[in-house]
Amino acid sequence: MSALIYNDITTQGLALLAKAQTGTEIVYTKIVLGDGHLKEGQKPRDMTHVINGKVEMPVTKVVTTGAGTAVVGGVFNNDDLQQGFYYRELGLFALDPDEGEILYSYGNAGDNAEWIPPAGGPTVIEKKVDVIAIIGQATNVSAYVRTEIYAAKEELDEVRDIAETAHGNADMAISIAQQAQQDASAAVAAVNSLEVEVASNKSKINILWDALFSDITGNPFQITFEDLEGLTLASGVWNEAQARLEC
Repeated sequence: MSALIYNDITTQGLALLAKAQTGTEIVYTKIVLGDGHLKEGQKPRDMTHVINGKVEMPVTKVVTTGAGTAVVGGVFNNDDLQQGFYYRELGLFALDPDEGEILYSYGNAGDNAEWIPPAGGPTVIEKKVDVIAIIGQATNVSAYVRTEIYAAKEELDEVRDIAETAHGNADMAISIAQQAQQDASAAVAAVNSLEVEVASNKSKINILWDALFSDITGNPFQITFEDLEGLTLASGVWNEAQARLEC
């Protein structure tokens, strides 16, 4: 990790900071990493640009601390890095309503730079870079967030875990719903079967009633019904064994 032994808010940053104390919004736009060396006598306060920028990352977070500072963060990895470099410079940029995009603060690690290897090697680099920016009494602080901002691997893993859990819960809910549907179908079938059985038992009870209490064991009528050919039964039950209609 680079130790930024030389760091300060720039003159342009101070001008924007002064405007912010009267209500002007501070909008942070990007963070730039570079490998440039400060020349003798060159001070971070006087910088207007990163000496030799290598990586530009969008601002993904701005959190005010309540102590006159804000944590401005970004994320980068070396997946698309064609050439390795020494992470020596750190520049935070902001939007000045009068000057346009400016270098708000600048830091340089000197000889304490950290080597960032290129893509394709055995070392995969992913960094969350946080810059402590001076904002004074400014209350209107934000970031220009580009639509192509990517998340850190940990954040993607967390989202992936949530998605997989939700997918599993959805599968379980579908399975429960399907089982409930099967149970409902089985219940309807059981009710239909019970209705048929009740109708059959009712007919048998009527026959027993007639035999026990009405002394009807045969067909007391002169007309028999061996079949129902040519007839439409509107009510009653056809007793095929006794060749009769029972009401």
